[in-house]
Amino acid sequence: MTVDETTLRTPLTRKRIIEAAVELADEQGIEALSMRKLGHALGVEAMSLYNHVGGKDDILDGMVDGLFAEIGVPLPNGGDWKSAVTETATRAKDVFAAHSWAVPLITSRELTGPSAFALMDRTLGVLLDAGYPMDLVHHAWHVISSHVMGYAFQETSSTWGKDSDHDHAKADALLREYGEQFPNVAKLVPHLMECSHDEEFQFGLDIILSGIEARLS
Repeated sequence: MTVDETTLRTPLTRKRIIEAAVELADEQGIEALSMRKLGHALGVEAMSLYNHVGGKDDILDGMVDGLFAEIGVPLPNGGDWKSAVTETATRAKDVFAAHSWAVPLITSRELTGPSAFALMDRTLGVLLDAGYPMDLVHHAWHVISSHVMGYAFQETSSTWGKDSDHDHAKADALLREYGEQFPNVAKLVPHLMECSHDEEFQFGLDIILSGIEARLS
C-alpha cells in the first residue's frame, strides 16, 4: 500500500481504518497487519488510529463484521426458502473466498458484530418461516455454515484449479506414479480436471438442503 495526497487529505474515520486494514491484509496477509503499518498506509502516526478504534482487536472485529455486511441477509423469495438460502450461502462463500484471511480470522474470533447477527437471524427466520422446528434449524445452520466455510477455505488455499497447465502436469505425474497402484484414484483424476469449486460447492449445498427438506417431510 502506498500513501498518496488524496489519502493524506481524507479525514480519518473508523470505516477508513477498517477498509485500509482489509486492503493491507489482502496484499500482505493478516499476519502483517499492525497498528504501525496501518498508520503508515493511512499517512498518520499509529497513535492517531486510537482516536477512532479501540486497538487491533477492534479492527479485526470490524473486518469480520464488514465481510458479513457485504454478504447481506437472505430476502424472501416467494416462500422458496431453498432459493433464499442457496443465494445467501453462495454469496457468503464468494465473499469469504475473495480474502485468504477471512475463514481463519472468522473461526478464531467470537462473532459480536451486528452484521453477522443480522445474517444469522434472518437465515434462521427463513427456515423457521418454512415450518422447520428449532432443533432442526439449529442443525441446519451449523451444517450450512460449515459447508460455506470449508469450501471458501479450500478455494483460497488450494492450488488446484488456478493454473490449467500446472493442473494437467500434476495430473499426468500422479497417473504415472500411482495409476497402477491406485486404479480408482486414476479414474477420478479426469473428473478432477473438469470440475470447478463453484460446481462442487453447489452440488454439496443441494444435497444438504434436500436432506433438510426430507427431514420435514
